[in-house]
Amino acid sequence: MSIADRRLAIWLFLLTFATYAWFHAGGGWNQNSLIDLTRAIVERHTFAIDPYATNTGDVSFANGHVYANKAPGLAWLAAIPYAILRSGFLIVDAYVCTLLCVALFTAMIPSMLFVFARQRGFDARWSATVALITALATQLFPFSTIFMVHAPSAALMFAALVTRRRWLAGIAAGLAVTMNYLCVAGLLFLFVRDRKRAFALGAAPFLIALAAYQRICFGGFFTSSVAKTDPRFLARGAALGVLQLPTFESIFGVTFSPYRGVFFFAPVLLVAFFGFATWWRAARIECAAALLVIAGFFAFNVSFNGWEGGFAIGGRYLVPVIPFFGIAILYARRARLTIALGVLSFAINFLCAAVDPQPSGTIPRPLTQYIAPLFIRGDFSPSVPITPPWSAATFTGHTSVNRLTYDEPVVFARHAPGTPESEWTSFNLGEPFFGAGDVRSVIPVLLLIVIAASAIIVKSEAASPP
Repeated sequence: MSIADRRLAIWLFLLTFATYAWFHAGGGWNQNSLIDLTRAIVERHTFAIDPYATNTGDVSFANGHVYANKAPGLAWLAAIPYAILRSGFLIVDAYVCTLLCVALFTAMIPSMLFVFARQRGFDARWSATVALITALATQLFPFSTIFMVHAPSAALMFAALVTRRRWLAGIAAGLAVTMNYLCVAGLLFLFVRDRKRAFALGAAPFLIALAAYQRICFGGFFTSSVAKTDPRFLARGAALGVLQLPTFESIFGVTFSPYRGVFFFAPVLLVAFFGFATWWRAARIECAAALLVIAGFFAFNVSFNGWEGGFAIGGRYLVPVIPFFGIAILYARRARLTIALGVLSFAINFLCAAVDPQPSGTIPRPLTQYIAPLFIRGDFSPSVPITPPWSAATFTGHTSVNRLTYDEPVVFARHAPGTPESEWTSFNLGEPFFGAGDVRSVIPVLLLIVIAASAIIVKSEAASPP
């Protein structure tokens, strides 16, 4: 790999990380439960979140204790910066944990994709273009601003697919499973593809740690937090309490619907369907592994009794497979179509990150009924159905409108509207200078993206052949 390519890969990482770091989405049940586990590990040296359980509804019960109903890997990782920082300001601590354990991991995706593309013989300009689009014009962008597992597990699963050092690929896959239970299928597919001892040895310590955690908390090495989750999340007669037969509503809902459609919120991903066949011909086993991972995540999402993902933008359970679509876009070689849809997709996902990537699950068309009106006008129609006490009267501003803090289960339960805690639980780095919710706060990061992306494309034109 040439020095020029290495520099381009670094610039892609730095631009992506800086963009993700500009935004912080704030609290919510999902991230609150993981922050609670992080705090319990560091502050109380336990996995039980009993003292913090009133901060979230995403809980499990076992042995007289309350636990986070999530895979623990992200909280384990976040315990390191949290233990070092311990600023006393929960929002600061949560932002730093999100920055180092979510944004940092996900920002590696465009660099990995660029290196992969160059190794496969794609020219530098096309490689850089697809890498930028994958990072900034898909749901990887808004979900990299939230303390959730979807974006970092996407980076880890992608690393497991493309990394040539199989022991390192095993480490990535194993860590991904500790963060996101759904990644276990991907780990198995990749292990079958490789059948390498190094891959298994890399993954094993993380799988053993996860099994030990489950034994300590839930009584069995193979008893996950989902098995002990709050009964309100379980469906009668469903496999494992959560899996049912797919419906048209769930299939359309997570693909093309304006409610949660992954292709609605990132239409550029449709270009991938022009490239899968070419990828198959070029690297059949690799492509088959990626398709199996995609199929596994899709099958779970459409069968899950909570397929819509609660308060979220688009199909959040499909975020981990987005980088695989990026490879297929490479092979599609449809430059004009990719760029046109990429610009549209970037606009959508930039708005979601800037305004609120966690709209109420009751809003049928969150982009047009909630995100866009807020960004343009600073408010949205009172007729839009929204979960109380969320309301059009209290969720105002052009940017960073989420008011739910990390220490309350329902908005304004502990912090009234207008208090610093509720106003600054979500923010972007421009708001301390322009004011909370001021649309001008996103101008610096927009300029950074335009200037830096243009410079990367120009530099890539002068790169040598792969």
